Amino acid sequence: METNLGLALKLLEDTQAPFQQRLQLVEKPVVMPKKGQVLVKMLASPVNPSDLVYLRGQYGLPPQDGTYAGFEGCGEVIAANAGLYGRWLVGKRVALSAQPGQDGLWARYACTLASYCLPLRKDIDNAQGATLIVNPLTSICLLDRARELGAKAIVINAAASQVGKGLIRYAQKLGIKTLATVRSQANVETLKALGADWVLLTGAEDFPAQLKQAVQASGASVLMDAVADDDTARVLRQMPAGSTAIVYGRLQESQDPLGGKFSVADVIFRGISIEGFWLARTLKHAPIWKVLNLNRKVQQLFADGTFHTDIYAQCGFDDFIAALEHYAEHKSDGKVLLCP
Repeated sequence: METNLGLALKLLEDTQAPFQQRLQLVEKPVVMPKKGQVLVKMLASPVNPSDLVYLRGQYGLPPQDGTYAGFEGCGEVIAANAGLYGRWLVGKRVALSAQPGQDGLWARYACTLASYCLPLRKDIDNAQGATLIVNPLTSICLLDRARELGAKAIVINAAASQVGKGLIRYAQKLGIKTLATVRSQANVETLKALGADWVLLTGAEDFPAQLKQAVQASGASVLMDAVADDDTARVLRQMPAGSTAIVYGRLQESQDPLGGKFSVADVIFRGISIEGFWLARTLKHAPIWKVLNLNRKVQQLFADGTFHTDIYAQCGFDDFIAALEHYAEHKSDGKVLLCP
């Protein structure tokens, strides 16, 4: 078997250094799967906001110098050391997540837990299969939680993201109204055409008043928060007592996730709640039958058009980092994929 080749992380103290300084092409021996693992020949792997946060050293897991990066992808299982399920996966094309603490998926080959692999239907291509886990499963889990909270309408910030678009489409299917906020005027009509019930521009002078009016009209009681920092408090101030923010991302860079402007009085007197969502934790603790049920559900929603990932570029090792830099500045253009 050929040696492995991938993009490995180089730790830097400067959290704002360009990504071309943080990644280097590194050759390693192909590692055989340990107990519970499978070996996958990678076909495609995207860049997600979580990858960028990890590369900057700001993720929930500490970055490891010299390890391949990349959290999700699509590939073919070529070897297994993982019981009946692992052996059944051999020869199958799968969507997969990286195993925390191990080499990631921006490489020719990757080892991960068999339970982190989801067999793909034939009608889902490599590009869509590579992006099946992080964004669509996040959208499903977030809306399932909103339904548990009794939400009839939700606020979605950074709504032009792939998760935001997935939330809008899936909420339509569930009969939940959506109030989307975006930073760019170019995304307003796009999200209206997608089916968002309200789309507000955060830079508008009267944004708080518009937001309050839309929240009152919709009855929105849950915030799907990919931004954190000041935005969490700013939006919650316009939402009714008993509302909940589900924080699943961190697009703003302050070390204080609420920007120092969230009032404890809102928790005490208005019953405002803030909870976090991390897909890796959800999948880790879910029984395999529940993961497979989620897999069937998400692939059915791909097939009927509810979920679809916009792709900006599919690259080899030579042009991937430049495309990654573009994605970091223009996420709403679509995903960048490494196809090794």
